[in-house]
Amino acid sequence: MPKKRTTDKDLPERMYRKHGAFYFVDRSGKWVRLGANKADAIMNYGKMLQDIKTVRSVTMQQLFDRYEREVIPNKAPRTQQDNLEQLKKLRFAFNEMHPADIKPLHIYAYMDERGKVAKVRANREKALLSNVFSFAIRWGTVEVNPCQQVKGFTEKPRDRYVTDAEFWAVHDCGSKLIQIAMRLAWITGLRQGDILDLTYQDITDQGLMVLTAKTGKRLLFEWTPDLRGAIDDARGLPRKVRGMHLLCTESGGRYTRTGFASMWKRTVQKAMDKGTLTESFTFHDLRAKAGSDSQDDHLLGHADQRMLNRVYKRKPAHVTPVHLSNMPSAKSATD
Repeated sequence: MPKKRTTDKDLPERMYRKHGAFYFVDRSGKWVRLGANKADAIMNYGKMLQDIKTVRSVTMQQLFDRYEREVIPNKAPRTQQDNLEQLKKLRFAFNEMHPADIKPLHIYAYMDERGKVAKVRANREKALLSNVFSFAIRWGTVEVNPCQQVKGFTEKPRDRYVTDAEFWAVHDCGSKLIQIAMRLAWITGLRQGDILDLTYQDITDQGLMVLTAKTGKRLLFEWTPDLRGAIDDARGLPRKVRGMHLLCTESGGRYTRTGFASMWKRTVQKAMDKGTLTESFTFHDLRAKAGSDSQDDHLLGHADQRMLNRVYKRKPAHVTPVHLSNMPSAKSATD
């Protein structure tokens, strides 16, 4: 039960007189000034209670619904898909809670549980939840973002480098379409989604003009014999219906992410069964191969050199060992 007042018994609950003014004290202990005049303070008190009631009536489910309706559609298609999957996990945990009731300890509990099976995904889901709260602040639903006080899991960048021999081992087991997609990935460093999005309109006299889906950055890949050969092979793919995409399905449509992933998985497994490949790799690893093999640091479209070096430069650094024969004490060391 709340503690009985010993003073200011004429004032409503959580309203106090201090230093010649009236204040409202919320459940966190924060003092909010209502005014120096009692009548004005009572009026402001009523407005504040109404605002609190309105905020308390909003659940995380409603907040997620609004975010999904107003924010997610403005993101890149791949990001939209990822966010919708992440929202499913967040909804399961937080749907019935009120935004103002969510504290860092609740988010840490979620992270600990998700981290048992997927630390990286837990980080991405926390990042999305943080963005949801940022918009909640903008919409006047909450005043603070509890995610800002929650530290994510430390992530180790993937270091799988695909050798030339491994590339050709999988390439030779793939269909003509898979082979062309692989070559384009190595030549350009484009993401899978951008390769599947390539259309005939992207082919210009100057080269291949691509608007990347993730960053919205426009890249012009100048013509080289390898690039022109891959594009010519794509144009020559037999199709019953010729669609707008370079790598289209038999019916002329764009390959879906899951459809292409299934073909890729079968191709890699075929190389494994054949014995020409001993360790599998993802199609996205080819982007890192392109970044590692290229001398052009602008190839992948990253403005931040640190990101390029940390994530995509996967070749071992070549170092020169010490020449002991040049050292003054080399003779005694080798005798």
